[in-house]
Amino acid sequence: MAADSSSSQFFGLFNAGAPIVAALLLIVTAIPTPVYADDADSLAGAIGVLTDHRRVPGLDDGPAADYIAGRLEEYGYDVQQETFAVETDAGPATTRNVVGIKEGSGPGIVVVCAHYDVDGPDCPGADDNAAGVAVMLEVARALRTEPLNRSVCFIAFSGEEVGLLGSADWLERHANLREEIVAAVNLDCVARGDELHIDTLPQYRWMLDAVPESPAIKTGPGLGGDHQRFWERHIPAALITDTSGYTLRQTRNDTPETLNLSLAASCTEAVTGMVRTLAAADDTTPPAVEGSVDEDGTIRYAVSGPSITHLIVDGTDFGVLASGQVTLPAGPHAVRVVAYDAAGNRGILDLEADVPDTGRDAPGSGHQPGGISIPWKRTEEEREKYGMREYGTLFVPLSYDYPGEAEAGTRVDGYVDGIRITGLEEGHVVVYAPGSHRYEVVAAAAGTVVGYDEDTFLVKRMYDSPGAYYIRDNSVQEEPIRKDPLPLVPVACVVAASLLAVGYLFSRSIVSRRR
Repeated sequence: MAADSSSSQFFGLFNAGAPIVAALLLIVTAIPTPVYADDADSLAGAIGVLTDHRRVPGLDDGPAADYIAGRLEEYGYDVQQETFAVETDAGPATTRNVVGIKEGSGPGIVVVCAHYDVDGPDCPGADDNAAGVAVMLEVARALRTEPLNRSVCFIAFSGEEVGLLGSADWLERHANLREEIVAAVNLDCVARGDELHIDTLPQYRWMLDAVPESPAIKTGPGLGGDHQRFWERHIPAALITDTSGYTLRQTRNDTPETLNLSLAASCTEAVTGMVRTLAAADDTTPPAVEGSVDEDGTIRYAVSGPSITHLIVDGTDFGVLASGQVTLPAGPHAVRVVAYDAAGNRGILDLEADVPDTGRDAPGSGHQPGGISIPWKRTEEEREKYGMREYGTLFVPLSYDYPGEAEAGTRVDGYVDGIRITGLEEGHVVVYAPGSHRYEVVAAAAGTVVGYDEDTFLVKRMYDSPGAYYIRDNSVQEEPIRKDPLPLVPVACVVAASLLAVGYLFSRSIVSRRR
């Protein structure tokens, strides 16, 4: 950080005859000066304040949480701090989420979130994720006086680095709000490199229409983060992140000097516009959804107006599929048809179906694997050695490999726990309910099966066994923790004054000798 104006005033006290003192003062000005409240009301200032604190949950994250809460209170938000437990290698501890709430005039909630914790005591966490928090605070400042139809919650999550703990706690604590949340925008690593990506599931791609046009933001893959906790609960969410990768993240070198603040500023403008569009929508009429389940188990529906529609069957979100594309097996099923318009209004149709057993053959009846394959399937040898494949995430694509060139008219159908998806697209993403699942894929041409494969696997919620923060025997942790940067000011002043006195006595000594 550059020296402040008070440092430059010291140089005016010296004449050309005191080079040694001037050199000593250069050492003084190298002492990092703190960011004052007036200076902190900006992206650079907020990042400076946050990186000044190490932000390890349960250890030294209190000052950072207080700073975030203070900024939100300053902007007039109703601020709540919610405490939850975390594990460290030094024992159990507590940390907190910081929530700033702006009440809207109507129903619905838009969430803007960013985690403020770091991977360890020796990680400054400038891009990961002081920058995300700083952008969130700037968006909060921009929207503080605007009347909005939907409420906005600005949330600084803790515990993200060891299992997305803060977002999980907040969603469990406020489970009653699940149906109220229109969308969540997660900011994670938004200030390094020259490009940002926004990532979401296909069923939530309507959120992309709310993003203002910006050359800095493109649609693309992102990393894991707190937004996935929303996906697990079938809540629309998107991640905005930079494309810098992990070269500096979670290292000592993730410092403010390595950031591209113009990229963070572009992110601020885009997210402000996105939230403004979602929260200021004056048309809150959801799409009308009508539908039924045929006797053979085929789900059919119709939706009023342009919308993106997806199906949730027995707790598994099958994603965006057309009416008539999904057929249920025999037995009872709970079906939800969800339709979103461009403003995030959600139309829901819940159906209960009890499909009769008509004696239809199971998909794999009489077929041996071959002609088509599931790429991530374990071999028999791997199954014997490692057992059933387990996924630590609910988001598993229905992938398949079709060798060679498919015959004209070949159709591929997928089956998840016996639920048929006609005309399955390779890589189709499904958000599974936790538990064991069976996936089968069938290729047929001219009514004849020309390929078949199957697999069973287990899916779990992310981080069912969260990690622990490592804070013992850390070289940085052996240093005294400076919780408040302000003491540096009197220290620097005392050192400067001492050097002035030394310089004065030194110059007097030279003069007396010359006499």
